[in-house]
Amino acid sequence: MSTQHREHEDLHTKLDRIKQRSLRDRGMVFNNLGHQINLEMLRSCFHSLDGSKAVGIDNVTKEQYEQNLEENLGQLLMKIRRGSYHPKASRIVEIPKSDGSRRPLAIACFEDKIVQESVKRIVEAIYEPLFLECSHGFRPNRGCHTALIDLNKSLMSWECGAVLEIDLRKYFNTIPHEPLVRMLEAKISDKRFLHLIIKLLKAPTINEAGVAERNELGCPQGSIFSPVTANVYLHHAMDVWFNWINENVFGGSAHMVRYADDAVFTFRNLVQAEQFQKLLVKRLAEFGISLNEAKTKVLISGQREATKCKRLGLSMPTFTFLGFLHVWGISVNRKTGKEFCRVKRRTCSERFKKKLSEIKSDIRKNRHKKDLIARVKRVTQGYLNYFAINDNSKRISQFVHEVKRLLYKYLNRRSQRRSFNWVQFREILRKEKFPEARILRNLFFDLKPTGACQ
Repeated sequence: MSTQHREHEDLHTKLDRIKQRSLRDRGMVFNNLGHQINLEMLRSCFHSLDGSKAVGIDNVTKEQYEQNLEENLGQLLMKIRRGSYHPKASRIVEIPKSDGSRRPLAIACFEDKIVQESVKRIVEAIYEPLFLECSHGFRPNRGCHTALIDLNKSLMSWECGAVLEIDLRKYFNTIPHEPLVRMLEAKISDKRFLHLIIKLLKAPTINEAGVAERNELGCPQGSIFSPVTANVYLHHAMDVWFNWINENVFGGSAHMVRYADDAVFTFRNLVQAEQFQKLLVKRLAEFGISLNEAKTKVLISGQREATKCKRLGLSMPTFTFLGFLHVWGISVNRKTGKEFCRVKRRTCSERFKKKLSEIKSDIRKNRHKKDLIARVKRVTQGYLNYFAINDNSKRISQFVHEVKRLLYKYLNRRSQRRSFNWVQFREILRKEKFPEARILRNLFFDLKPTGACQ
């Protein structure tokens, strides 16, 4: 067994012990966490980081840092233990969102990413056993597909008659630090480790004027550490509270599915959904966050309401969650031959157009590079891994067709003469094993836990 593999096994065991203690005793307060950050931990975090990501203000890449790895990690560990470690300023890059707005991402220096990853692993080990089943974002063995599966089960329940779709306004960038630190203090008593967390939270960023400013609000997206802290905050501010409201007000009939700052709640009827929305607005205000009103709406939904609308010849309202437009359609039971209503999903038009626009721009920019087809192939496969689910075959077929058309168009513009015709181009794609449009996952038949907070 290699040294690196043994170190990985030792680290896994140590973090697993923290998870088991947290699971056995939910009231456990953890101390002496700082010793978890050692050379083995830092080395493991280094190897886990993607070297192709953008570099920070010091322009140090993973390859450059690795040239003197042991000395660099030793010095970093010494600074952490002495309390003299201070993260460098992150530069802010704004990326376009599907709704036309822009999302700021913080690009940290590589060494700071190592520290972020190590702290994230420890905090995640403490909180992962405590997070509820309704939370799917940025958690091990969970993701967008598990959130969609849980939502599907809630919508197909006969108890569901309405949904509340919410989006939190600039959530990551507006999380107040003081209540977040108090939440962490309830589980972590190690003052030095808490101080390290605070340093990461308040790590400076470069403003528009090029001046480094201490961060006093929020956990900037792009930071490795921000997803787990964002989950900790909503765990206390919304998830646990919703559980109590559900049991004491709605008799356990409501359900919640949350992925980071996007969430969908299901209720028996519109009255309950509207009642909860008012309570939720007040609750979030107490924690310094608010709803994005433009992306928050209450509407009828559920199999019961869809069946009623079908009988009356009415159409059901649609909503978007995690890049999918949720629509109600008709299916046929293969055993009985009877029709029934169920929720179906297709790629929302904004996400569809945005991705094609990005691919078109990339093809135009890199059409003279030899690896163009390979890079477009990777992007297309990544898109299909997410969107190639049941009921979305028409959309993914259209997407793959458009990508091939763009490749054909711009590759033939490399010179004044056409490089090939469609028959030759299809043969090239076949040799490159370019992805074809086919369903990769059927969420309808995936058996997963229900979407209720438990």
